[in-house]
Amino acid sequence: MAAGSVAGLAVAFHWFGWTSIPGNACGDHYGPCPDGTVPTILLAFLCTFAGMGLVTWRVVELTRVRSGKALPAVLVVTGMLLALWPGWRAYAWMRGPVLDRVWQAPLDRPNTVKGVGNWVLDGAVVRARTDGLTSFDLADGRERWNVDAPVRGSACAMSDTVPDGVGVIAFGREAGPCDTVWGIDTASGRKLWERKTTGVAAFGPTDGRVTADSGVAVALEAAAVQGFALRTGVPRWKVDLGEGCSPVVASAAAGRTRVVNQCVSGSAFRSLELVTFDTANGTHVRRTALPAESDAETVMVISARPFALWLKEKDKRGTDAVLAFDDQDRLRGTVKTSGRAEDLHLTTYPEHGFDARPSLRAAVVGDVLVTAVTKPGEAVPAAVSGYALDGGRRLWHTGAGGPVTALTRLPENRLAVLADGRIRSLDPHTGHLAEGPLIREGLDEVADASQLVPGRDGDWVLVNPEGTGVMPPLLGVGR
Repeated sequence: MAAGSVAGLAVAFHWFGWTSIPGNACGDHYGPCPDGTVPTILLAFLCTFAGMGLVTWRVVELTRVRSGKALPAVLVVTGMLLALWPGWRAYAWMRGPVLDRVWQAPLDRPNTVKGVGNWVLDGAVVRARTDGLTSFDLADGRERWNVDAPVRGSACAMSDTVPDGVGVIAFGREAGPCDTVWGIDTASGRKLWERKTTGVAAFGPTDGRVTADSGVAVALEAAAVQGFALRTGVPRWKVDLGEGCSPVVASAAAGRTRVVNQCVSGSAFRSLELVTFDTANGTHVRRTALPAESDAETVMVISARPFALWLKEKDKRGTDAVLAFDDQDRLRGTVKTSGRAEDLHLTTYPEHGFDARPSLRAAVVGDVLVTAVTKPGEAVPAAVSGYALDGGRRLWHTGAGGPVTALTRLPENRLAVLADGRIRSLDPHTGHLAEGPLIREGLDEVADASQLVPGRDGDWVLVNPEGTGVMPPLLGVGR
């Protein structure tokens, strides 16, 4: 039976090794091979030649002492069968954990729509498209509810949180302002209220045109900021920002609303400041000058609390950094997006990402900014670094093993990093990147700008901006 066992291991290793290759191709320009694929195939050939020699030798020896071939055949087959389970266990140990496609959502229709942002809930994810919102169950991808956008309106802004189960979303017409604001019950999809505002003109992909906190929905207008009751939409307060001034982005947390306000005199830049209000009643709290001397090109909130803001001026010699503030809006630290050692990649590719609520490749955990980075001369981030919000110094740098696709928050102050098809847990304080499962099936259906969402029982969901072609809107992977 020993000779049959070696032959059985050969069969097992051939089967498990060759079938483990996703799409019959991996490595180089294809997706990554699961760990253990090459050793398994090498062992398969080794056991093949060893098994052939051992089986031949044992059959000859047995026929010398006992005529007939029935007994040798039975012993060989028995040995082969007994070796299948050990072969599977050995392969599973060499391969490590993998994730395969469990479900996928139907392709978006019509083919003119695009995903613009997501709300992650307990057991569901709400994906906003240009033409409305759809809630998907994280367990099986089934559609829970669907809400259409206003006629000829496209979703252009989403709140970064859904306090008390209410999400705030804004719509605008082609080449028009983001001026129609809705409050949505994310459990049922029921539209709780609708308000028409003067809106704010498009300012590139950002999630700061509407926000919500402390029972109040906050919406930016052309030259003002307005607060509405979160569940009823009743106007609570309105603050004019002054002549020549207009809000750029807003963020609300812990009872405070912070608005980046840009002022001009005619067409000339005048100032860029951070204005803080009491979210409950709109009372002015303080104004803080931002380090800018030219118009803002990019303004994006990286974290609401502690408050961290990415500011990039149009002036190439101007500020291009993440600014961290304390609760009194005092500047704690500055992290430049481009330095001697590396460049920060805070967002995914703007032309392929979510426009109303971009998916970030950066997160703030405690007092640490974690972000995808590239070395000088590289275009695709293949590492992550941690920076202290106090002072802005780099704390650690960790290679991710391949292109960083997504980064998301996990419980207990940890992060999940999707890089080179593998999902790993990251300690934001030390930069230690634990081993994690490889997406073996479905990796070619994950966009470069996808959002990674924890599913149920160790499963994961990937949400793609584009869902009308090869890539599904949502892909669920699990063991």
